[in-house]
Amino acid sequence: LAAHELVHKLLDQLKPDDRLVIQLLDMEQKTIAEICNLTGWNTSLVKVRAFRARRKLRKLFLDLQNKEHA
Repeated sequence: LAAHELVHKLLDQLKPDDRLVIQLLDMEQKTIAEICNLTGWNTSLVKVRAFRARRKLRKLFLDLQNKEHA
């Protein structure tokens, strides 16, 4: 339960389009092609959004860890 809450807390800090890509790609296991069809974005945009969103999530998580250890 705590992990579930943490994931949602971190996701809530993303931009809506980035959150959508992460939810579809990583949580719902949709393919890049399926996401392109759902959003109307091209393949490159989906991949770039996913990369940047994951990087942002990683940074948010590390910042949260650092606050807890401080």
